[in-house]
Amino acid sequence: MASTEGHQVSLEQFKTMTELAGLGMTPEEIEQLKPLYDLYARYIDIVHSVEFGAEEIGVTFHPDWPSA
Repeated sequence: MASTEGHQVSLEQFKTMTELAGLGMTPEEIEQLKPLYDLYARYIDIVHSVEFGAEEIGVTFHPDWPSA
């Protein structure tokens, strides 16, 4: 149900998504969160449009992360 290339998710669809996720949000909270969802959905579309070809992405984990 993510946004794709200019197709916005309706408020009703977004409300259904929050209910399915079990977030228990009020209608006011849903209305406040929806613009942020739309913003990040556009960024996700950009990331998904990148063609990496034969490149591979490597992820590293550093267990010695400095503590505060």
